[in-house]
Amino acid sequence: MSEQKQQAQPAVAPTQAEPAIVSREKLLEAGTYFGHRVSQWNPKMKQYIWGKRMGIHIIDIAKTQKTLEYAYKLLNKMAQKPISFIWVGTKKQAKKAIESAAARTNSVYVSERWLGGTLTNSQTIFRSVRELERLEELQKSEYQGYTKKEGLLMDKKIAKLQKNLGGIRKLAGKAAMPQVMICASPIDDEIAIREAKKKGLKIFAIQDTNSNPDLVDFVIPANDDSVKSITLITTILADAIASAHGEKPLYAYKSNEEIILPEEQKPEKVEKIANTEERKPRTFVKKANVESENTKKSE
Repeated sequence: MSEQKQQAQPAVAPTQAEPAIVSREKLLEAGTYFGHRVSQWNPKMKQYIWGKRMGIHIIDIAKTQKTLEYAYKLLNKMAQKPISFIWVGTKKQAKKAIESAAARTNSVYVSERWLGGTLTNSQTIFRSVRELERLEELQKSEYQGYTKKEGLLMDKKIAKLQKNLGGIRKLAGKAAMPQVMICASPIDDEIAIREAKKKGLKIFAIQDTNSNPDLVDFVIPANDDSVKSITLITTILADAIASAHGEKPLYAYKSNEEIILPEEQKPEKVEKIANTEERKPRTFVKKANVESENTKKSE
């Protein structure tokens, strides 16, 4: 009887594990695990640190993977509502990735200097945008009624305003300010983050081992000094917003072969450490030679 019951029971299909948003191999390839020197760490980042090697902290990529997936799902859910985003990353390694992510998601961005008051005193920024538009109209008419020298000065002013306001000039024509900030370099852009907190924006940020996680709402622990690391993470976050609008993701839930990271030399912070280690023995040897020569002269 017991045998018949066992035979009658339907076989339970094994549950398939949900695919990872990005493989750990890709996170390793992008150098997301490189932290800063042990002496430069922020103790508040302790929970995201796996250990240390060669005097630098190693970020736990399992936590990078987990927080990145959580941020993806949350942003995807947010983007299904009428919410606007602002991307910020003025560090040189972040500029291209931020501009690309903003273009894909039709968002405003800041990849040059953050102008104080962009969010808290936006009327000043809007005046600058209106001035830029006025000068651009004059430029189209080839500065009729102005001298050649005045035209050249206005050209320089236009170039400067376009550089600083290029990514946020759309704000002047929008009724609503952004509700979410995505930041690639929180230490370099602390002023932007503090303004966002004052205005009640939700802040997603890449946090390296030397940054303060208390300043942001959603932490993604990763190397913020590598173009590959920043590109990988910001592209996945942009995928969350783009897929909510019906577009195909570029990196999220893709195979390793489908994810092509930009070419880059070894991460800047690792290169600095390596160069420092190389210089130490040379300086020591040089000093020793000088001392021995001085001893010979005195004899």
